[in-house]
Amino acid sequence: MKSEPSTQVKRLAEFLGCPFTKEEEEGGSVDKILELCSLRSLEQYGGEVGDSKNHLTPEMENKIDMIVEEKYKGSGLKF
Repeated sequence: MKSEPSTQVKRLAEFLGCPFTKEEEEGGSVDKILELCSLRSLEQYGGEVGDSKNHLTPEMENKIDMIVEEKYKGSGLKF
């Protein structure tokens, strides 16, 4: 992840079933995600366990849970 973060973010997006479009890649979406997920950015904005309830609707949380559960199926990981 550290040696090729852009490549890994693209692979992760594909794995989750929502790959980047050519326009998104050319528009810098991958770089924007990397910046938002950087330690510098995360330290600035912080976050708390359970804080997603203040930012996501129940429907959004359920959708994320369904995607993660589907992707983990058969991996041996428990969700």
